[in-house]
Amino acid sequence: MVPLTEKHYRLALSLVPGIGCAWLRKLLAYFGSAQAVFAAAHKGNTLLPYKIAQSITASSSLSQAEKILQLYETEGIQLLTTEEETYPKRLLELPDRPSLLYYKGQATLNQQRIVTVVGTRQLTSYGQASITKFLEQLLPYHPLVVSGLAYGTDIWAHKQALEMGLTTVAVLPTSLQHIYPTAHKKIALEMCGVKGGLLTEYPIESGLGPHTFVARNRILAGLADVTIVMEAKEKSGALITAYHANNYHREVFALPGSIYAATSAGCHRLIKRNQAHLLTHIDDLAYIMNWTVHHQRQADAYANYPLTASEQMVLKQLQQAIEPITIETLTFTTALPPGTLQAALLSLELQGLLRALPGNRFTLAPIYKQ
Repeated sequence: MVPLTEKHYRLALSLVPGIGCAWLRKLLAYFGSAQAVFAAAHKGNTLLPYKIAQSITASSSLSQAEKILQLYETEGIQLLTTEEETYPKRLLELPDRPSLLYYKGQATLNQQRIVTVVGTRQLTSYGQASITKFLEQLLPYHPLVVSGLAYGTDIWAHKQALEMGLTTVAVLPTSLQHIYPTAHKKIALEMCGVKGGLLTEYPIESGLGPHTFVARNRILAGLADVTIVMEAKEKSGALITAYHANNYHREVFALPGSIYAATSAGCHRLIKRNQAHLLTHIDDLAYIMNWTVHHQRQADAYANYPLTASEQMVLKQLQQAIEPITIETLTFTTALPPGTLQAALLSLELQGLLRALPGNRFTLAPIYKQ
């Protein structure tokens, strides 16, 4: 028999009936390890509550944990404990941090810059356009974009991030075996395959309920440096995320809207109560967060590419730009004939050096924005 590790014991402890996330944290803090908790239960240690000890000794959670870990290995799911380097370091700062996380994907959860985007499920065209605009403005900072895979704001943010080449991770209110909502399963799997990922604190076969959404919101807030509330009604789950972010001393930004729009009422409340900064341009966020863009020297970044003079002129303009550039602007700033400019843009795109965005706009590929 293969010796059981602390990871086995910790997963097993989380599977014991009656031991939720809060109890798991308390038991680990008091006894030092999950293995010590199991030992205390079997020895009849009076420092362990009787009902908890009884649940542990009566359960078959250790054998369950062994089977689940084998399944996770097959499915490429990582079990992250607070002691591991891959565990999100920002969550370690939280008093109510998850003791266990389940992760599927390729993105690092400790990226230099992480932004959470939340908002209403009834996203308006104004909200859609604003998310697209701000994510485009975020391209030079190459952040990890986090959201919750829900309808409306969440899924639009994930889709736009994918389209722009930004890494994006979804925090789920369910286990990774039951992606919610099921309508978004396809894009969730796409995220896992392109340096994105899916994250949850819920093990296999966990149920879905109102409490799981509320608990998920604290991870959305704690995982990021800054939370952006795009649109939110007066009573919106996005405001719970903003509340957690404020409690964790993380910055919050809110998008203003019409005073008559119900979908902006929650954002206005946050701003009026000084619980969020006003967001009109990503420069507002960059200033508060003290984010700066460090461009690579062109000679170093593109040394291995056989670029024409026209292509070098286009890249120079893209490097100097804060936001994506329209083809009209490039025509004016480079003074290249339309045919030459189009050929240069196509060549640069095929080489993976720039991205073409909706509206005939162009920006450097994210890897060259660092």
